[in-house]
Amino acid sequence: SVTNFVLFRLRSGDTAEVHGRFLRESVLVRDVSSWPGCAGCLRVSIGTPAENDRFIAALASVFGATVGAS
Repeated sequence: SVTNFVLFRLRSGDTAEVHGRFLRESVLVRDVSSWPGCAGCLRVSIGTPAENDRFIAALASVFGATVGAS
């Protein structure tokens, strides 16, 4: 199917806390952890190139050194 969002599950941590960190970076993501089968998940919509760049830049602030870590 075709979607306009990315759904991702946190490896650890609280979705509400991570959601708040994104908000502090002025990036809106949706906490969907209460949806069936989506425990620990957040959702971000695909936007304009500038909005997507803003989300990618916020990842470093939100997750710190864990971004891209194995």
